[in-house]
Amino acid sequence: MPRACVTKTHNLAALMRLSDLELKVEIQAAAAADPLQALHLCHELLAAQQYYPTRRGLSALVGREVERIGKQLTHQPEIAQ
Repeated sequence: MPRACVTKTHNLAALMRLSDLELKVEIQAAAAADPLQALHLCHELLAAQQYYPTRRGLSALVGREVERIGKQLTHQPEIAQ
């Protein structure tokens, strides 16, 4: 498994306390800066979901954002190396 998938890089406790709208804005801000980092954030949120049973609707919220990031990456022009 890639190291990025097991390394915790975000303050998940603080993010889990945000409202759905605030969390959506955080994910979108991360996607604007770096879509791959935003996907990593989404992965971490979903992986930590079991530790936050009171956080309802996280899968749906994160799923919608992952789809949006995927579309953003699909329409992004490739960088010639």
